Amino acid sequence: MSNKKKLNNQTIYQVFVRQFSDSHDFNGVTAQLDRIKALGADILYLMPFYPIGEKGRKGSVGSPYSISDYRAIDPANGTLEDFTRLLSEAHARGLKVIIDMVLNHTSRDSVLLQRHPEWFWKDADGNVGNRVGDWSDVCDLDYSDKGLVEEITDILCYWVKLGVDGYRMDVCSLVSERLWKYAVPRLRRLNGNLFMLGESVDLGFIRYLRSLGYEVMSDGECYKYFDALYCYDIGRAQGSFIERKGGTLARWIEEILGQEGRYPADYVKARYLDNHDRKRVAEFWQGDSLKTLWALNFYLKGVAFVYAGDETSAERQPSLFENDAVQWAFDTSKDISPLISRLASIKKRPIYREGAFDAVMQGDDAVVCSYSWNNRKSVGIFVLGEPRSVEVPLPDGRYVNKIDGKTVYVRNGSVSAGTLPVILEK
Repeated sequence: MSNKKKLNNQTIYQVFVRQFSDSHDFNGVTAQLDRIKALGADILYLMPFYPIGEKGRKGSVGSPYSISDYRAIDPANGTLEDFTRLLSEAHARGLKVIIDMVLNHTSRDSVLLQRHPEWFWKDADGNVGNRVGDWSDVCDLDYSDKGLVEEITDILCYWVKLGVDGYRMDVCSLVSERLWKYAVPRLRRLNGNLFMLGESVDLGFIRYLRSLGYEVMSDGECYKYFDALYCYDIGRAQGSFIERKGGTLARWIEEILGQEGRYPADYVKARYLDNHDRKRVAEFWQGDSLKTLWALNFYLKGVAFVYAGDETSAERQPSLFENDAVQWAFDTSKDISPLISRLASIKKRPIYREGAFDAVMQGDDAVVCSYSWNNRKSVGIFVLGEPRSVEVPLPDGRYVNKIDGKTVYVRNGSVSAGTLPVILEK
């Protein structure tokens, strides 16, 4: 069995350290590890916590993706001792910890730029900067220099030796394959269970960058080095539906099924409804529809992904450039933590790792998904409109909804589906 396929049973919990708790630091995360574990998380993903550059800084505190020193910790987030304590406490609870690493660019006053300006991309006038995008606070690295490849590899090995279990690599598609080819085998020798999550990019962005003559990797190429990738390859279809911009459920599902034939058989996608670069799903969906979307997201083939605050239906996307705390809303009407926990538990079953995935639309606003494996069957019914009868690939009989434990009857090959999601297993 491919080790990658095990990820299809797991859940990632993303934390922006300075926005997560009242203390805005590692200790604030450590204090909530029991809650995070109870939520069903297997992997704790920490956004960048390194010192932030001052030159060209955006906002009053700057973007965590404008890093001035890859080997240091921003004092606002705590100390190295606080970080290693977080690692130790997370590991004691069975949580893996991955950290964000931004290797396409550094801040415009970074340690690397000061020491090795020859390691940076330069425009026609010989000035450092960034190739594309409104990233005025960063300058791009140039991996044609072997010295840079070796230095970055040493930095990555440093954090793994401290105990991190892997990385979430920012815009990994834009980083030269020279680095991944050299660094990843060395990292895997340090940790044979290393988890590499790559933020691959939108297909349109890939075409645009290639038209400008820049090196950029497709998802298929990234899978040579990464265990799981983001879903930005289908990001337009997914985002336009979730953010109610004219997209349809059918188009999103069609793109998901397309991934089945586009990538290696053991491919893994990170399945999110939002993240730090996307508006909160609860801004657009509420109540039973929001719960149904989360159930569908967990049911999809891939590693489930929750951004801190999703479990209490936070509606506001925290700013990357200010001290902007998560909009926690712990109350009975908005707290969907029990549902997230239950979905994460269901996802642990072998059929969601080994089974063949399929999905069939039922009208415009309902989809019936399924897994088939060793004469076993799981069927997920997700209705985002009015309750109605939907066809299901199951024999007639009495079943139990794995989400809420209630009895469900299949009659004449159909189920009368309500407003809440249903998962049936045979």
